[in-house]
Amino acid sequence: MTQSSDSSILLGWAQLQDINIHKSLQIKPTPQAGLGIFYTGSDPLVTSEDAEPSTLISVPNKVILTAENIRTFALSYGTTLLPLLRNGEDEEMVSERGTILRFLLFSLHRFAAPRLQKVAWESNCYSAYLGFMPSPLLQQTDDHQSLLTSPSAPPPTFWTPGQINKAVGTSLYAPLSAKLRLLTSEFEQFSSQWRDVFEKVDGAGQADVEISFAEYVRADWLVTSRVMELPIWDEPKLGIVPIIDFANHTNPSDVNARYEITDDAVKLVSLPGRIASGDEIFISYGPNKGSSEILFTYGFLIDSENASCECVKMRVRDGGVLQLVYGRPPVAQFEVRDGKVTWECEFLWLLCVTEEDGFEVSVAQQIEGPPDVDMSIHGQTLSGVRGQEAVEAIKEAYGSDDKMRDVMELRRVLILEKWLSGWMEDLARVEVRQGVEADEHITEAESAETEDPVDGIIETLRQREERVYLLVLEELEKRKDELAQSDAVLTYLAAQDEAPEAEQASVETVEAELR
Repeated sequence: MTQSSDSSILLGWAQLQDINIHKSLQIKPTPQAGLGIFYTGSDPLVTSEDAEPSTLISVPNKVILTAENIRTFALSYGTTLLPLLRNGEDEEMVSERGTILRFLLFSLHRFAAPRLQKVAWESNCYSAYLGFMPSPLLQQTDDHQSLLTSPSAPPPTFWTPGQINKAVGTSLYAPLSAKLRLLTSEFEQFSSQWRDVFEKVDGAGQADVEISFAEYVRADWLVTSRVMELPIWDEPKLGIVPIIDFANHTNPSDVNARYEITDDAVKLVSLPGRIASGDEIFISYGPNKGSSEILFTYGFLIDSENASCECVKMRVRDGGVLQLVYGRPPVAQFEVRDGKVTWECEFLWLLCVTEEDGFEVSVAQQIEGPPDVDMSIHGQTLSGVRGQEAVEAIKEAYGSDDKMRDVMELRRVLILEKWLSGWMEDLARVEVRQGVEADEHITEAESAETEDPVDGIIETLRQREERVYLLVLEELEKRKDELAQSDAVLTYLAAQDEAPEAEQASVETVEAELR
């Protein structure tokens, strides 16, 4: 299936699928973002701020690419698509995400056998729409698929190992490396399943039996960047909403449209007073997404460094209490919104209490499975308490204690300050490290004479994250000075001066920092 450029094909397909599109909307290429949705009416769409919003696009539920719709659609494909939607010998249906991803792989693959061409393209009611799906690095030609060097940077999951290693120290590196390890593992299993299915098809050739890792990465990126959580059919569902998914992102202050979900459709509606003739229709992919998250999920950086909000989410590596009790990778979140600095790191409660405070963690290793972890607070054992529930238990026990509240906060501030200083050091390092553990990956010939567009992206990301860290450190320093003068902290430190030597361990860090 080749990528289409004539948007009249797309609009004609939409009409056949009962997708209602405002008569003055056009879908056409944009300079940096592939296709976009534009208003071409001669007058502003809605002029009054208090007027009712206008429906721009309405997509009925039956057309949305959900797992349920795809499975129903696959029943007519017999021995081709349906087996791909099951987990091998288990015969259980794959997840919602997996179902959508595999349908895209099947629909976008360039089959050679006439029978498979007919099933995947000619009989596929989504083929006209899918022909407009973007293909970062994946260039369709008459007889093969090839990876070509793109003049602009592709989404991060398409980066080469050398490009990925340039992101070391940023908040992008850990999730990107983990994502590629996951994709590699998934692809190994799926490519074998794909081969088993299509080897049995009469007339199938090598191009039909083999699928590339680049195709798998592309399908995953399409799902990741386009899927929405939709509260339809009385429960949350994942789905890609055709046509509406061509609406591009902008900063919250420039948004001129929003989603509206009804019982039978997903709609794109205008914001009053925001759309004039020639304007592109913009939505927000999320007001709390920072540069790294937008880049990871959608493949681009927000243009303006002066966006109203910059958010950094950094994974914390810890093999001790956090791993045992928190039960999931902790993520420290820092946000700068309109000059105001905030941070969200509640899991630090698990690190700011010690045995001297009456907190203990006991671990019983099992012959099979994960260890049993019990948490004890002031002699009361809490068995099986994990994650946020454990955090809340510690907050209730120590956060409500007037004598210890400021002490606990000061400890959290000191821990966070140390982490931030370390992350800033990592950002400043420029050496390339070995890091991406993936047997399969997209590779390309690297030329020393060609400027790598990824370099500029990573440098911009480093600068933005460093700015956030500096602003957070300034706030932490102010808060540390305030806490150091609080009566509770001074009383606590004075009491420790008179306590036995063994009890001094819980305040060594506090005293060292205060001096």
